[in-house]
Amino acid sequence: MVFKIKTAKRTMELFEEMTASTNYAPFILSKLAISMSLKSGTPLKEADFKTDSYGLELNRQTITGEWDDLYKGLVEMFEGQHLSDDDYFQKYLKAHLDRGARMIYSEFKYNNDFLLAMMNTKVGL
Repeated sequence: MVFKIKTAKRTMELFEEMTASTNYAPFILSKLAISMSLKSGTPLKEADFKTDSYGLELNRQTITGEWDDLYKGLVEMFEGQHLSDDDYFQKYLKAHLDRGARMIYSEFKYNNDFLLAMMNTKVGL
């Protein structure tokens, strides 16, 4: 069982910029990113799985914690299939995290209170 993943370098850069302005730690931004990606309802594309791993190293316990089974269930429902533990965390959760980071960054750049904006949109949290 894998307990750590590395985000894409771009995800790290986006998180660093958002953290500097909001003081939200990367593990908080990770949860928001995964939520936005899942909430979007848009299927992952092949390119979402082909991101690099030169970014932040995040611990599974830090990202999903006691809610890991819930996250896995949500990802499996989104994908419409049962996933092995390694595929779920290393492949699918990472893809949702990296894609979601771009989504929340867009909200961050164009809204004064990006967290409030994310909660009030159709595809919000």
